[in-house]
Amino acid sequence: MSTAPVKKEVHLPFLPKNVEDLVLWRKPKEAGAIFGGATAAYLAYVYNPFNGYTIVSYLTSIVSLALFLWSHLGHFVSRSGPPVPEFLVKGVTQEQARQVADAALPVINKALGYVGVLASGKDLKTSSLVVVGSYTAGRIFALSSPFTLGYVVLVLAFVLPKVYEAKQDEVDKVLALIKAKLNEGTTAFNNNVLSKIPKAQVPPAQAPPAQAPSAKKVE
Repeated sequence: MSTAPVKKEVHLPFLPKNVEDLVLWRKPKEAGAIFGGATAAYLAYVYNPFNGYTIVSYLTSIVSLALFLWSHLGHFVSRSGPPVPEFLVKGVTQEQARQVADAALPVINKALGYVGVLASGKDLKTSSLVVVGSYTAGRIFALSSPFTLGYVVLVLAFVLPKVYEAKQDEVDKVLALIKAKLNEGTTAFNNNVLSKIPKAQVPPAQAPPAQAPSAKKVE
């Protein structure tokens, strides 16, 4: 009797465990509430007569007024004030700041490494990806608003990881095929184009001039 292949558990880098559980729909109620709320907010933004900045301003006013009333009138109904996170009152301790810095340091160094490779101009694959990606992003930004882009990113975040988790083998095969084709194209471009471009020769380093022996003082 054949057994179904065991799928590996998907882990998303740079995301806290609770966010990962939401994106992968491991908490269906919470994920559905967030996704549904975001969809309702986006539809309200699309079909309302106000622009995005007006909506943000009105929401800020409403939330600020609600918190003020909650804080001052809550004791009439035996309710405490709004729960304020401790770091907003006492600030961030040195230990907490150090933990954040330690967690962010590998990511920052990796990003700086990519920037260094791009700045050197020696990696065709990286430069090509940045050129194509930047041009595509510019075209997308020109066609849609920031709110639309944010909602599209949210939809992709809630859909793509779940699809990959459900169809790991199929997606891995497609990604491996795409990677192989990109490598073939990069190799062919290097052999047929870049290899034929004459490169400037670095002049050999000149040895420093020999110093003349100093004359000894005759007493």
